[in-house]
Amino acid sequence: MNAKKHKFIPPPPFFFTVSVAIFCLIACSDGINDRLEGKWQLQQVESPWGKEKADTLFYNFLTSLFMYQVYHAEADTFSHCYGFKLMETTNRLKLELTGYSISLAKFLPQTDWEGPQRSFIVEKITDNRLVLVSGEKRYTFRRF
Repeated sequence: MNAKKHKFIPPPPFFFTVSVAIFCLIACSDGINDRLEGKWQLQQVESPWGKEKADTLFYNFLTSLFMYQVYHAEADTFSHCYGFKLMETTNRLKLELTGYSISLAKFLPQTDWEGPQRSFIVEKITDNRLVLVSGEKRYTFRRF
């Protein structure tokens, strides 16, 4: 029996480089956008006028989607409004409410938003803590 010996031919350098780059991008995708995903409960709002505790507001992120929830303890119900999220820069987050689930005229008075769009700077994000800044206000959330 004559066994043929196969000569190993290394892949071209370009193929190897591209493969490693794609692997690193997938394996290392730990950016702010990925870490935002999930449900976050607002705990505190800081402004020049003081600190205010909160526990009835929730921001929910899933890919490019956003949902703002308000818990009404007296009725044990939630009102919510859907929208979109966009990372404008590495740490600049733009949120937009659409009014598909509830009219914006009914929903916005339950919030401190002045309109359907709001921009935030992501000041800090960890596995369980999120700090967003918009204007003179700092919003501290915990992962729920």
